[in-house]
Amino acid sequence: MSTTLLTGSEAAALGAKLAKIEVLAYYPITPAFPAMERLNKFIEDGELRARFVRVECDHSALAAALGASLVGCRTFTVTNSQGLLYMTEVAYHVAGLRQPIVMAVANRALSAPHSRFPEQGDAISQGASGWIQLFCENNQEVLDNTLQAFKIAEKCHLPVMVNYEGYIQSHTLEEVTIPEQEQVDPFLPLVRRATLDVENPQAVNTVASPEFYQDYKYRQNEGMDLALQVIDQVAAEYAQGFGRNWSGLIETYRMDEAEQAIVAMGSMISEARVVVDALREQGKKVGLVKVRAWRPFPFQKLRDILEGVSLVTVLDKNIVFGLGGALATEVKSALYGFNETRINSYVLGLGGRDTRAEELTQVLNLSESMTEPQNTFEWFGM
Repeated sequence: MSTTLLTGSEAAALGAKLAKIEVLAYYPITPAFPAMERLNKFIEDGELRARFVRVECDHSALAAALGASLVGCRTFTVTNSQGLLYMTEVAYHVAGLRQPIVMAVANRALSAPHSRFPEQGDAISQGASGWIQLFCENNQEVLDNTLQAFKIAEKCHLPVMVNYEGYIQSHTLEEVTIPEQEQVDPFLPLVRRATLDVENPQAVNTVASPEFYQDYKYRQNEGMDLALQVIDQVAAEYAQGFGRNWSGLIETYRMDEAEQAIVAMGSMISEARVVVDALREQGKKVGLVKVRAWRPFPFQKLRDILEGVSLVTVLDKNIVFGLGGALATEVKSALYGFNETRINSYVLGLGGRDTRAEELTQVLNLSESMTEPQNTFEWFGM
């Protein structure tokens, strides 16, 4: 292994290279573009044997990736924000056809108003599409999650999004340890499972009558249920082979004897660790729950971890209008009727607004000071 400075997009590209992708389909969009740029350089320099499909829009990029996957190629694409929304029609096709495509998403705020800055709303918009979704804390996890994503996708026969935040991660250099190709190959052997075969012609995505459609969706959901086990298994296998354990669906930090817990996902996790350390030094029994897999949502594991915790403060860098933060909504659903834990929900950091340790500490103080049950959610920083 070697260690070097990489941006999040470079880490995603390197992960795709080490996975030996065979087809890259992409349409340029900020801030995801550097990942495609780096992969093209790998192809040009002869370091990666892959076909780059040039398309004229994001919708076509995912459509081209779908076609390549249907004939058995290991396929990768990158996008974010409005580009991901433009892909939505095909995203449902990909998941419904059970194709193991991996997509890196450099999370960026959605219009209007137009923004180039980070938040998680683009990925959240795809929560019902049938894609497995992993969220990354740092650039090392971007690389490691990309490698794990291909294995998860191919075991579950479902596509996977690897989410990392625009600019905060996509354009920021961090130390990243890079595994050798000889290490990756046994972990992620290339296995082709073609859906379409010229020797055995068949139709895909034909019209399904009511007697079949629901059964098909039942089987698709079985793939998501399987992912609850596979994500943990793949993380454990990766830890054994590469020495880095991302703990599968959920990672906990200083949750021993915790009376309060912060629940979050994405880049805020690193700052939340700083907050937890400071509060522990003050004698407060605060811990951190990092949700790594948002889809499928780890309901049972979250219940087990939060049992006995009296106050949960959920931090969301996204907004579902009229409802609140998407993560908080899932946490409340998971704990409903399970125990008497008080859950406070805060939306912050939209469009790139600061979510440093200072801001997170203020949010936690507000949460602690609330004497009445929170009815919906609170905006922080207004």
